[in-house]
Amino acid sequence: MRNQGDLSRAVTHDPDEEWPVLLEIVAYFGEGRRRRRSVEINADQFFGRNGYGAPMSAEQLFRMIDRLRRSK
Repeated sequence: MRNQGDLSRAVTHDPDEEWPVLLEIVAYFGEGRRRRRSVEINADQFFGRNGYGAPMSAEQLFRMIDRLRRSK
């Protein structure tokens, strides 16, 4: 019998199967949050699943935020 370690015998209350299907980045600009911009990200793209080779990098997130900053 293979030793799977102590954690394999622990009772978990949160299922490890639940993942978000969509993530949204919301950015507020200006004094008093005058401008609100948002972008939705497919969870598969963000986490690097189902055909995406790797999770989304910090650089990709930064570019999305920069596009929000520049949009009118």
